[in-house]
Amino acid sequence: MLTHYLLQMEISLRSVRDSTLTLTLLNLFLLLHGVSSDTEFEISVPTGVQMGVYGEAVHLSCVFPVSGSWDADSSMITWLHNQEVVHSFFHSQDQPQYQSQTYANRTSLFHQEMKKGNASLRLDRTTLEDAGEYTCSVSTRLVSQSKSFPLKVAAFYSEPRLKISLLDNGHMEVLVTSEGGFPSPSLQWLMGNSRDVTNHTHTQLSKDHHTGLYSVNSKLILNGTVNSSITFIMKNPDLDQTIRRNIDLFSGEFIKTTRPREVH
Repeated sequence: MLTHYLLQMEISLRSVRDSTLTLTLLNLFLLLHGVSSDTEFEISVPTGVQMGVYGEAVHLSCVFPVSGSWDADSSMITWLHNQEVVHSFFHSQDQPQYQSQTYANRTSLFHQEMKKGNASLRLDRTTLEDAGEYTCSVSTRLVSQSKSFPLKVAAFYSEPRLKISLLDNGHMEVLVTSEGGFPSPSLQWLMGNSRDVTNHTHTQLSKDHHTGLYSVNSKLILNGTVNSSITFIMKNPDLDQTIRRNIDLFSGEFIKTTRPREVH
């Protein structure tokens, strides 16, 4: 009986605090008590790479067919990430004591949707370390199956700050700064909205050691008497983010800037 094996597994897990041993016992349970040749039982997970946004919640989809009534007491749902237990559910309730502390108070299942075959996971406050392969495993009293898919995590860059300085040699420095993004962005500078002068700029990229997010400083040095317009373009393709700032320069005496245009 599946309920009996669940009880035995829970007793064994109570004496285990190491995540590797916990994972081994969970996998052993799935192998020994969930094997089935029922071809009608097929878990559905995303077929491609899923994208999560840093600091926000991400929904990891996993659905399975339900024949007859859903018996939560004799079923098990487990989510793994790179061999760590993200979330486990059996005995009709969540089992947070078996999950990695990395995910404590950040995961939840849709309990009211389980009877409809929904084993999806909500992961809150997404970090860059959450990227990787996720495995959804579902076991009932007769069948069991696991499927995996990758998750990428990216972060939007902040609204850029503009600083324009007149140097002692009469030249002009145009500096644009943005932070809090991931991965590293692509940058482009245009003179007169057409001539690419990116190769004449100096760009610095730094990473926050705690969050792993990037900050970018990019500057262009100009002759102080230039009458022209400049366009700064920054892209984060993982999130389809494009930021543009147009700057109009008039004889080094009057500077007009337009608000950046940002597309998500």
